[in-house]
Amino acid sequence: MNMKFNLLAILCLLSVSAFAQKAEPVPGYSRVQYPVQWYKDQSAAWKKLVDKNDKDATAWYNYYKANRMLAFHDTSDKRSEEEKNKTIIKIIDDMGNAIPNTYEYNLSKYMAGGGDNKLWPYLKKAAELGTGRTEHYDYMINWGETTQDISIRDEYSKKKYDAGQVSAGMMYYNYNVMMGAEPNAILIAVGDNDTYPVWVLQSLGIRRDIHLINLSLILIDDYRAKLFKELGIEPWDIHWDAARETEERRRFENSFIKNIAENKMHFPTYITLTAAGYKEALKSIEDNLYLTGLAYKYSKAPMDNMAVMKKNFEQMYALDYISKPFYKDISAELVKLINTNYIVPMLKLYDHYKTSGDVQRQEWIKEKLLNISKDSESEQDVKEHLARK
Repeated sequence: MNMKFNLLAILCLLSVSAFAQKAEPVPGYSRVQYPVQWYKDQSAAWKKLVDKNDKDATAWYNYYKANRMLAFHDTSDKRSEEEKNKTIIKIIDDMGNAIPNTYEYNLSKYMAGGGDNKLWPYLKKAAELGTGRTEHYDYMINWGETTQDISIRDEYSKKKYDAGQVSAGMMYYNYNVMMGAEPNAILIAVGDNDTYPVWVLQSLGIRRDIHLINLSLILIDDYRAKLFKELGIEPWDIHWDAARETEERRRFENSFIKNIAENKMHFPTYITLTAAGYKEALKSIEDNLYLTGLAYKYSKAPMDNMAVMKKNFEQMYALDYISKPFYKDISAELVKLINTNYIVPMLKLYDHYKTSGDVQRQEWIKEKLLNISKDSESEQDVKEHLARK
C-alpha cells in the first residue's frame, strides 16, 4: 500500500470536509441578512439532504427558502423573472409530490403564490398543522390586514410578540415613528421592518388610530379598493402586462403617494424615512414634504417642521434604547442600519441647538449621533459635521 498516496487522499478528504457547507436553517430576510453566496451554499447543502431523503420536510423547506432568497436578491442571476419563477414552482411541485400533508409544504405553497387569496386553504392548513411553529404568523397577519379582518391581524401580531419574534429595537424605532404622527394619520411604509412592528404595537393598544399603508400590499387589487374607499382615496386600477409593465409601474409609482396624500377624508399623511427610497414617486410632491423626525409629513401649506421635530425628539420619542439597550436583539445588525435614519434629523436639531445656544440639548443630541453613527458609513461625515466651528 502506498502510504504517501493514502496520506494525500486523507488530506484531500479533510480539505473537502472542512470547506463543505453545513446545512443551516434559512432565516427570514427581515431578521437576518446573509451574503448571496451563503444562500447558494445553503441551497446546495439542503439539496443534498433532499436527495438523500425526499420525505425530509425540514430539508425541503430550507431548500425552498434558500432558492426564494436567491430569486429575490442574487443580482448576478441574469435569468428573467419568468425563468426564476419556474425554478421556484418546480421546487414547490416536487414538495407537493413528496410531502403534501406537511406544515412545510402548505406554507411554502402559500408563500410562493405571493399572497394570492385563492391559496388561503394552504395557509389555513399550515396554521392547523403548525402547533408550536411561528413561520406562518406574518402571513396570517397579512391575511387579516388584506381581508380587513383586524381581529386576525391582532391575534397573530400578539402571538408574534409573545413568541419573541419581534425585534425590540425595531419596536422602539417604529414606536417613535408612530408617536411623531398626528391623530388618525396615514403612515406609508414599504417593508417588513416598518410594517409588522407597527401592527404588533397596535395589537398591544398603541396608536390604533394610525392607518398604515404598505406599498407592497396595496398592489393587491381587492385590498387596495377596499382600503382606499375606507380612507377616501381615489380608486386606482393597475393593469400589469409584460409589454407595458415598466411603463405602468412608473406611472403608478409617480402618482400613488400623491393620490394617498390628497385623500378626501383629510387624514394627515406621513411617508416613513424607510420609504424615502421611492425617489421617483416622491418627486412630484417633494415641495410639499416636511421632515418631522423619522417621517416626512405631506402638507400643501407651509409648516414650521423644526418646531415639530423638536417636540418629537424632546417629548414624544423614546430614545434611551439607542445608548442603553438593556436587551439582546434578534435583529441587532438591522436595527443598527435602520437607526441611521435618525442621523439627518438629529444633525438638523444639533445645528438648531448650536445656533440657539442651547448647550445642554446640543450635547444630548451629540451623544445620540455619535452612538448611532459609530461603525456606520456615515461615522466620519457625522464627526466632521460636529467638529465644525
